[in-house]
Amino acid sequence: MKLNALPFLDKKENKDYFLSLILRNEKAKAVIFEKSGNTIKYINDAEEDFENTIEDATTEEFLNVLDKAITSAESALPQNIETHKTLLALKQSWIEDNKIKKEYLEKLKKAGEELSLDPIGFLVFSESIVNLIQKEEGAPVSAILAEFGKKYLTVTLVRNGKIREVRSSEIHESASFTVDTILKHLQTPEVLPSRIILLEEEEDGLTQEFIGHSWSKSLPFLHLPQIVSLPQEAEVKAVLLGASTQMGANLIFDIKKPAMYEKEKESEEFIDKKDLETDEKIIKENGLGEDEKKGNVEYIGKDSSMEFFGFSGGDVAKSKPSKEELKDEEKETEKFSEKEMEEHFEEIPEDVKLKEEQRRGPQVAGIMVLEKIKIFLSRLLVYLKKMDFGAILANLKGLGPKNLAILGSAGIVILLLLFYLFVFQTSAQITINQTPKIEEKSTTAVFSPNESTNVDGRIISAEIISIDKEGSVTTNATGKKDVGTKAKGTVTIFNNDTDSVTLSAGTVITASNGQKFTLDGAVSVASASGDIFSGTKPGTKNANVTAEEIGTEANVPSDTKFTVGTSKTIAGKNDNAFSGGSKKSVTVVSDNDIDKLRSDLPKSLEQKAKEQLRGQISGDKTAIENYINTDFSGESFDKKAGDEAKQVTLKATVTFDFVAYNKSDMHSLALKLFEGGNYNIDKNKLEVSAKDVEVEKDEDVSAKINIKAGLFAKINTNDLAKQIAGQSVTKVKNSLGNLENVSNVDIKVSPSLPFISGSLPKNPDKIKFTVSAN
Repeated sequence: MKLNALPFLDKKENKDYFLSLILRNEKAKAVIFEKSGNTIKYINDAEEDFENTIEDATTEEFLNVLDKAITSAESALPQNIETHKTLLALKQSWIEDNKIKKEYLEKLKKAGEELSLDPIGFLVFSESIVNLIQKEEGAPVSAILAEFGKKYLTVTLVRNGKIREVRSSEIHESASFTVDTILKHLQTPEVLPSRIILLEEEEDGLTQEFIGHSWSKSLPFLHLPQIVSLPQEAEVKAVLLGASTQMGANLIFDIKKPAMYEKEKESEEFIDKKDLETDEKIIKENGLGEDEKKGNVEYIGKDSSMEFFGFSGGDVAKSKPSKEELKDEEKETEKFSEKEMEEHFEEIPEDVKLKEEQRRGPQVAGIMVLEKIKIFLSRLLVYLKKMDFGAILANLKGLGPKNLAILGSAGIVILLLLFYLFVFQTSAQITINQTPKIEEKSTTAVFSPNESTNVDGRIISAEIISIDKEGSVTTNATGKKDVGTKAKGTVTIFNNDTDSVTLSAGTVITASNGQKFTLDGAVSVASASGDIFSGTKPGTKNANVTAEEIGTEANVPSDTKFTVGTSKTIAGKNDNAFSGGSKKSVTVVSDNDIDKLRSDLPKSLEQKAKEQLRGQISGDKTAIENYINTDFSGESFDKKAGDEAKQVTLKATVTFDFVAYNKSDMHSLALKLFEGGNYNIDKNKLEVSAKDVEVEKDEDVSAKINIKAGLFAKINTNDLAKQIAGQSVTKVKNSLGNLENVSNVDIKVSPSLPFISGSLPKNPDKIKFTVSAN
């Protein structure tokens, strides 16, 4: 990532103070530096440790550690001067695609807000270290960089000045052993650089430990690796050098500490001239001339310094080498014949590790016993050193010669007994806990009551199990209905015809507002009377009528005119207004309410049916908990459709049909689906769900099933016992912990004696395993 807006716009001699925060696995370091004109000068630094690691730290702990480190470092500044402009030096794992990962960016933003920091850019710490070494040596670096903390370490593989791979681990047994183990797991297919650079060494012991370490024979070193240690101030110098180069300034760095590589000579005595000539040959093949090897130290130009010192250029730990680079490295490896490689490997001492070659023949037993005696005696010496022999001798002076002889004989017998137990009678119980690798797969299967299981054909033999559950369910009525009374009144029927008429009961007459009424009874109306000279008078007759529909609309006023069908001679009129018509809307039970109850009742009883199903099947049997069919019996509604009501209740017995099958059959299908040749699958932990369940005509049930399984790597305990026999408990525990899916390893050696229980028995038959799943 590029460093933007660095404050070097003015060329005044004013002093500006900057803060750099170096964030490592287990600690944070604050570095104060001053820029005056074209010069950057180191002022002070201070560091604080995290309780465990920076990733495990809570936001509160993260802020407290940074605050303490900054406060201590700023103590060297003039009064009332504080630093705000901050350069961040971050771990390789915090960067992705030239950007700070989101989860870490939030932490850094919080720190900026709480501690009044003004970030001006960031660099990658490991890249800066590599570039510092490259500047000191004047040539591209090829080495293994090891950074150490109290609990964790990080290994960085550097080839031709570029970081190829980064691995971190908790320190197990020793730092050198952990680095050895990490190197075995590097994915980069190449010869390892024969130089290991140690960063963060506080005592001479770490360098001596690496110089004396017996490296695993499988590691592709060309010769015994050279051990080089960086001084403690290297991390500060690397970061400030990157900042000064970007600012176009000169760095004044005057911490008085041991010079870089001062311990290099201690390891050179292990490397002969022939080995060094081989390394020079590789350097030439990688295109480095004499001038590059001599390494005249020149400062990088301003235009290229950003990328050079880790401010840009991507996450090199994750980026892959170019095809040309890989081809060059492959050529480099191919130049050594298999015979030459074996000769180089023979120069590396054999390590106490998991056997990489199977030893055979009658010499094995003798070698095993000798190794066991060596371990026994070394531990016995350690144990004896802890004893207070002065006090023991004082007590022995009071014993006579006879008692001393008896005591000496008893001691010899005890030692022989202990040796016998140690070599021949120790046994070990190893418990390996595995965390499964969870995977899911789907397929279409047929559950058949009529056919046997055929895994290839996706047919599972099954049976139908019926479960009866009685219950009731209630729902609110949602139907609507109008209710009321019909209007009534009296109409005078007028007949203007010359003939009398009779109107039967139920005859419909229509009011002028459109309301229809029916005669309550038959009515006979006389004909009209009179003549043309005196005028005619229609015959009349009163008749009672009732409205056809309920509602107030039929309450017509007086003097409303009525017609009788299409007749032109018969009509009617009321002298008094009609009354009694009314209407209102009420809630009633609808057909939809009835259907809903039939749908809801199985849902309400489904869980109880499943519980009864689980209690009804056992052993190797299990069932798909999706029922395939339901049937009602004893169905009873307390209201029928159309009844006025607020609620309606259904009581019935529901019969559920389920598909049951054997777990072993589904386990066989799972092994087929997951291609379980290299894995074990616990049939009792399979999770099977089904959808799109359909019952075929022949009672077969087809369904799309989803199988969720925990896959466990197979462990051949017989072969494993032969491989680890006689190895140290710590080393075996670490090795087994690196196996696939293994989450925890517990080893108990018996008898448990002070200096015996540290190794496994030499006899593989004495090693027993228990493999369990989390």
